Amino acid sequence: MAITTMDQIIAGMQGAEAFLKVGSTMEAAGVLHSLFYTSGQPGAATAPSPGINGAALTTYAGQIPFANPASGDSHLALLEASSTLSGTLFLCDRLWHNSGITITTTTEQAITTPAWPARDRNGAATGVGVMCGIEVSGATGGGAVTNTTLRYTNTTPTGSRTATMASFPASAAAGTFVPFQYQAGDVGMKSIQGLTLGTTYSSGTIHLVAYRVLAMLGLTGTTQGGKAETKDIFKLGKAQLYNNTVPFLLWQPSATTAVTVSGRVAWTQG
Repeated sequence: MAITTMDQIIAGMQGAEAFLKVGSTMEAAGVLHSLFYTSGQPGAATAPSPGINGAALTTYAGQIPFANPASGDSHLALLEASSTLSGTLFLCDRLWHNSGITITTTTEQAITTPAWPARDRNGAATGVGVMCGIEVSGATGGGAVTNTTLRYTNTTPTGSRTATMASFPASAAAGTFVPFQYQAGDVGMKSIQGLTLGTTYSSGTIHLVAYRVLAMLGLTGTTQGGKAETKDIFKLGKAQLYNNTVPFLLWQPSATTAVTVSGRVAWTQG
């Protein structure tokens, strides 16, 4: 049964899941930082290890807990958070990730991704709204990596599309997360066929992550008298969480200083 009325929203409310992430030094102001490997609640995730072709995800230790409904749909009903510094918090669904990227290779590294879980914006596997980024689990060394590209199939599906990343930071801190930009006119990725690094890293471990943004929350920082910011189901656009969603957090900082982010998230089901 779809949730269409206020009574159904209230009747389907689930208990809120609290989160607390105590971060480390960020790479740079404005550069996204994955809180996936950050200690707190939930505990830090371990780095992915499925190999270059990666693994589609239906659960992963370190995610924000999510249980499928007995029947019907799940919608994001509440996102509330505060932070010690100002920035933007993103709640995302992690669909796929990989490992085994050779950081010293500048020719294309071929990738054969499995089908995405049916959790794109439309609850399908065609990739509408699915994005991809490079996530650092072990700090990298060397200079900025320029002109990194991703070869992918879009949602129509048309193959051999090129997603671009103008620059990846020099000596990126663990947790650094940099998204690719779609080729003009595209609205998502159905699959990935290859990664080409523009220049090499001297050290470190990186991964590709396919994900969908569920919600975002701008935070002012409690050190300046800020308070918790809250969005309800209406401000969240009744965002749908499909079965086996793997929620995780990204943080866009205003400074490199380590930040603590805490809050809670809840969904309504039915």
